Amino acid sequence: MTDSTKVDPTEGASSAGAPLHPVGRLRSLDALRGFDMVMLLGGMYVLVAVSKALGWTQVAEVLEHQAEHPLWNGFTAWDLVFPLFLFLAGVSLPLSLAKQRAAGATNGALVRRALKRAALLVFFGLVYNGLFGFEFERFRYASVLARIGLAWLGAALLWIYLPLRAVAIAGAVLLALHSCALLFVPAPDLELASASLEQGKTFSCWFDRVMVPGRMHRVTSDPEGLFGVISAVGTALLGAFAGHWITSVQHSRSRRIGGIILFGSQCLVAGAVLDYFGLPINKNLWTASFTLWAGGFSLLLLAFFHWIFDVVRADRVALAFTVVGANSILAYVASAFIRWQDVVDVLFARGLSNGRLHAVMAPVLALLLQWLILWALYRRRIFLRV
Repeated sequence: MTDSTKVDPTEGASSAGAPLHPVGRLRSLDALRGFDMVMLLGGMYVLVAVSKALGWTQVAEVLEHQAEHPLWNGFTAWDLVFPLFLFLAGVSLPLSLAKQRAAGATNGALVRRALKRAALLVFFGLVYNGLFGFEFERFRYASVLARIGLAWLGAALLWIYLPLRAVAIAGAVLLALHSCALLFVPAPDLELASASLEQGKTFSCWFDRVMVPGRMHRVTSDPEGLFGVISAVGTALLGAFAGHWITSVQHSRSRRIGGIILFGSQCLVAGAVLDYFGLPINKNLWTASFTLWAGGFSLLLLAFFHWIFDVVRADRVALAFTVVGANSILAYVASAFIRWQDVVDVLFARGLSNGRLHAVMAPVLALLLQWLILWALYRRRIFLRV
């Protein structure tokens, strides 16, 4: 889902003019993207099934809760899967731009490539939603991939043209504007006396009803609508700053990891403070508190994976995740067309005839089948690049 993460010591400068630090290939970035994709493809359900099989009832209940989105406000582990992908796209941003600049690309060329990449992600999002069913009256145009593409594009444009301090200020301004609109501007079509943060009654919901064609995922609102792109740019920028810190600061690896942990902790505190003072952590609205809360966990995960796979160098485990992360878009889009557990039922019908065995093995085999296909593509160097 991202460009190459290989860093060459001779590559040019970042947007701030600091030379890139020669850290080699960031296995952690590949592995964390794969880990996130494994969770999306069924890893959470595997954990639930195994917990139930082992009789860990309370653990299974906790995992089941964490594998569902809250109805509106709140946060579960399942809410982290989407923003983590966008965050990781941001991490690769300074590496990719530095590599292109070292090859002689102008700002204009960088913008054209960024526009092309965003357009492809929007297109694949439409495909995922059933574009080729040609039912345009009931079609949903908003999508996860479109949100990633547009928010990444916003971060890329800022990173291409502005110095780092100005990028940070711009990101803060975007979050502030998004928050002010939610907190102080009533939805114009509802004749409300004041702004509301209830589902369907926010300024964001009104904006998407007016600006996004087709049907809304939640009838009166859509969690992947256009207005949320404003704050989602902040998620991509958090990743970009993390990528810049890992690769460009001339400090020891332990200090770089410590800096990411500190940054992540600060984001979690800031998100909790905003939530406490009336801006709830809400993925559906992609509030600033959600941006900071999910960004904080993403930063901590990046620090952990950076230590495990770039410092300790657990290469075999990294490969298991990288196989999935290398074709993340293909795996994601394929999941819209193929019900993998149904495939498992057809292939292993006799062996899984026992109900209890089926409940445990079906999600395990479905995930394993997807991994084997992605591994075969990885071995043959077949990738869907965007």
